[in-house]
Amino acid sequence: MIPNEDGTDFERKEFKAEYIKSIENLEQIYKDKNLPGAWLSFAPILIPLVLILGNTTVSFLEMEGTFADLVKMLGHPVIALIIGLLIALYGLARGLSKEEVNKAIDDGAKSTGMILFITGAGGALGYVVRDAGIGNALGEAVLNIGIPGILIPFVIAALMRIALGSATVALITAATLTAPLVPQLGLNPTLVAMSTCAGAVSFSYFNDSGFWVFNGLYGLKEVKDQFMAKTMVSFVGSFATLATVLIFDIFM
Repeated sequence: MIPNEDGTDFERKEFKAEYIKSIENLEQIYKDKNLPGAWLSFAPILIPLVLILGNTTVSFLEMEGTFADLVKMLGHPVIALIIGLLIALYGLARGLSKEEVNKAIDDGAKSTGMILFITGAGGALGYVVRDAGIGNALGEAVLNIGIPGILIPFVIAALMRIALGSATVALITAATLTAPLVPQLGLNPTLVAMSTCAGAVSFSYFNDSGFWVFNGLYGLKEVKDQFMAKTMVSFVGSFATLATVLIFDIFM
């Protein structure tokens, strides 16, 4: 049974015996599809992660020399992802003609191009707002309101998320502004961290790159569906976490 277009009912399809594939046939099915092996399937993800981790480790340890410079270059996110892309192309292009490879790349670019464009535009908007100094201004304003201490990181992070669209920037900004208040107000550091995280994921909408990636991957085209599936889910999850933080803050 499959749902109809408006999702109000299901349509029953005629059963056919060939729909059933036995366990014995699975190996032959995979061979017929000419799929890459386990190593080539995971390598486009694992190798960039290892390279980026190497870059982070070398930078953290402040290592110097030719080897360290090479690790930093290969571990740069852009370079690492390009290497992963080349490995993916190699794994999928084996046994295919040049025309088939070009068609596969063209189809992939058509599917992801708009998502990448909108994601880039949303990220650029976030940087413009951040560089304009709105983040620090909002944070300082919240500090002067006089709300309960445990709510300060949540409010700052939520405002940063709405203004900038970046959960990472919201986390860093809220943590930086509220860290000096933790010992002064006698707050639990763990609850402050949870409050900060809850605020940072509170409102995902148009200037959030994850908003467009999520909606693009799941094929949500209507604004109403996008808000209900992404924005409202993040909103509910955020305030559920905040409620948990407040309960623990009262009894701890």
